[in-house]
Amino acid sequence: MVDVSVDDASHIDHALNDAVETVKAAAICNQAGIMITRIGPGRYIIRAHPAVPFGLIRQQHN
Repeated sequence: MVDVSVDDASHIDHALNDAVETVKAAAICNQAGIMITRIGPGRYIIRAHPAVPFGLIRQQHN
C-alpha cells in the first residue's frame, strides 16, 4: 500500500503513476488488480486489491 499526498494538482498524475509502479509487484504476486482510493483533496491510497480483477486499475472516492 502506498499513501500519496500532493499539494499541486499538476503533480497528481506523476505521483499516482509512480505509486502504481510501486504496487504493481504486489498485485502480480497476489494475482490482484490495483485500487486507487481518493481519501481527500490531494490524498490517495494505492494498493493491490483482491476485489479488482488482475490486470485492471480501478478508482474510487471516499
